[in-house]
Amino acid sequence: MRKTNHDSLNNLTDRFQKLVERKSENLKVVEPLKSIPTWPSTIRGTPNACLRSALFAGVQGNERIAYKKRTLLASVDGIEVRYLGVQLNQSDLDVWMQIIHLSRQQLPGFSVTFSAYGLLTALGRSSGKSQHEWLKESMARLGGAFVEITFQGRDTFGEKGFLRYYRDEVTQRYVVELTESMLRLFEEGYTYIEFEQRQKLRKQPLALWLHGFLASHAAPYPLKITTIHRLSGSGAHTLRDFKYRLRKALNALIDIGALENYELGDDAIKIKKRPTPSQQRYLAGQAH
Repeated sequence: MRKTNHDSLNNLTDRFQKLVERKSENLKVVEPLKSIPTWPSTIRGTPNACLRSALFAGVQGNERIAYKKRTLLASVDGIEVRYLGVQLNQSDLDVWMQIIHLSRQQLPGFSVTFSAYGLLTALGRSSGKSQHEWLKESMARLGGAFVEITFQGRDTFGEKGFLRYYRDEVTQRYVVELTESMLRLFEEGYTYIEFEQRQKLRKQPLALWLHGFLASHAAPYPLKITTIHRLSGSGAHTLRDFKYRLRKALNALIDIGALENYELGDDAIKIKKRPTPSQQRYLAGQAH
């Protein structure tokens, strides 16, 4: 029997419907973020993706560069970070960490309110006009950056900005909402940062980057100097210059008790640090 146009149309409709159903079955549903981890007042919790990459570079403010297209930044295996915007550094990480710290006991999606004076004071900064302007610039960088992070080649989260904010120009109070995609970085692992130690490293960007990177490892493995140079996003143009900066940074970490000692060779470095109690338990479990 000859098929009519009506039969062909029905068959096409059925095939299309089955295709839609099959696509729907394979669609991954991303559940809303339910909570942010919490920690003591002396700690700052930070996603490992921010500590093990050049996303928050170990550079001075005058060394910043601008990424004019979506650019792959250096990161450890298993994490891909692409970035578009003005380069972020460790002082920007301080601001983001402090805002997360203020938000840690509330549900994601709710805003947090604070004064510019309060945040600057918490970061150990003065509260003069220049510091208020510095905070405005940092908030603008954090709000304007586009970040795309892929984990293990399977899940990619992209977001315009780490935060959105409103500022009252009379009182200099901020109302800030942290963007969910960036908070999701906590789901892939995070590290407790000793805030008091970090405060002692102010104006030492490479030492600050190393402090976070090493804190995210229970027992740091030997590293090539060129690897640290890439991962830290350093502005040093020669390996000789970078090694000079690296030695100063490592000595600063020893001075604050974050490291026990190190061996800096021609092309690699061995580091010995004292693990935190939780890292000691992890290492003990790995030994059995």
